[in-house]
Amino acid sequence: MGKRLHKQDVHVDLVCSSPAKRAMATAQIVSKILGYSPDSIHYEKKLYHANAETILQVLNSFDDNKSCAMIVGHNPGLTEFVNDLLDEDILNIPTAGVVGGQLRIYSWKKAKWKCGELLLFDYPKKNRIE
Repeated sequence: MGKRLHKQDVHVDLVCSSPAKRAMATAQIVSKILGYSPDSIHYEKKLYHANAETILQVLNSFDDNKSCAMIVGHNPGLTEFVNDLLDEDILNIPTAGVVGGQLRIYSWKKAKWKCGELLLFDYPKKNRIE
């Protein structure tokens, strides 16, 4: 998935991950591919099996000098968070799935439900011929 994001010229200036082993490994691999230093990843305990509201609180705490953030977390909270934030109806974000959105905000503190729009939804088995 990191390679797919790189091909789409995605750049992040903040990566925030759950401290769970698989989430950390995913964050480190994708960060490296995107040119973001794995040493700069912020590991947030609150993201471990967080619900949508907790993930929103983490998002609201981001530094405003960062304009593109990546959150690496867990379901079902992550799918619920994306649906509420972007006013979407994604049934499930699969393992290693990636969702990108653009938020209509000027500060992370202003992020709230339905404040953005979906730009990207991709996952490893998407468009795979069975």
